[in-house]
Amino acid sequence: MKLTREEFQKYIYAYNEDEIFYKTLYLQEKEHPETFHEYCLTLDRELIYEHRLFVPELQAEAWYPYMKEADLFHDMNGNIVLSKHYRYTPVFSHEHEFFEILCVYDGTTHTTIQGIEHTLHTGDICIIPPHTTHSVGIFDDSVAFNILVRGSTFQSTFFQSLTADSALAQFFAHVLYRKTEGNYLIFHSGNDPQIHDMLENLYIEYLGHAKYSYTFLNSMLIMFWAMLLRYHENDIESILTKDSTGNSVTEILGYLNRHYQSVSLSEAAEHFGYSSSHFSTLIKESTGRTFLQIIRDIKLNQACRALRETSLSNHAICELVGYESPEHFMRTFKKTYGMTPGEYRKKNKE
Repeated sequence: MKLTREEFQKYIYAYNEDEIFYKTLYLQEKEHPETFHEYCLTLDRELIYEHRLFVPELQAEAWYPYMKEADLFHDMNGNIVLSKHYRYTPVFSHEHEFFEILCVYDGTTHTTIQGIEHTLHTGDICIIPPHTTHSVGIFDDSVAFNILVRGSTFQSTFFQSLTADSALAQFFAHVLYRKTEGNYLIFHSGNDPQIHDMLENLYIEYLGHAKYSYTFLNSMLIMFWAMLLRYHENDIESILTKDSTGNSVTEILGYLNRHYQSVSLSEAAEHFGYSSSHFSTLIKESTGRTFLQIIRDIKLNQACRALRETSLSNHAICELVGYESPEHFMRTFKKTYGMTPGEYRKKNKE
């Protein structure tokens, strides 16, 4: 049965049995630390086992330090799971094989990602990639929930929203998949009612278990990414932008996507107030690619699109995407794709 919006809000704010257990445990330790251990020994072990509750005082080893996709999705046909983060749950560090999207529905949430602490607020959407050590803590009436997504589904939904913007896609891929510490992306959507409503709709659809629900969830997730990118492309924080006092990388990449036909490194650097050398380093560190590689990829991406969707000649496409020499365009295209523009057009039209 599909919940109304009012029923959902009542559900998400209400304390369930497990949250009440955790809150009682938290207050007991805070108010009576001297007798806390003895209190834990009196707890119902059977209840703790059946509900999979975490009581550090009774835990001899790490609690779910790593979870595989098969552990979460083994008995499901779908690839997306939504779950409320239980308030007052003791903080524990863990990793998993799937993507986690932490959504702060209301209030404040504290998270640590690869040792870096963050305070998230209402409307913050934090994407945590696989194999990233993190923890979450909520010790008041704030509300947050997780969207857990199989890796292959995340790629097919998130990056589908970026097909027309290869430079931005490269930036996100670099942040989410690079093998360094602190990988994460945070969209600061604030009190955007459209994002808030979309999150509610996603969760309501998930709880409803209606026919074709998995198809709806996948489609809604694509729409969710598209909305974030449309309205909050410049409200993104990552390990690569957190300490920057200048322009955001997404703004820079957006500029390159609009001016790729003719922009030079020095012109782009001057536009954003950097020296050419500093701007070049910033681009390389943020995307894993050089300025020239990014411009080349944008040009070729647009050329491929023109080859697929128009009947323009190779010479006209060469001029359209900003190559001065048709020979250079043909040579670069063949080196990149292993075929000539004509062969690419024939293959993709067929």
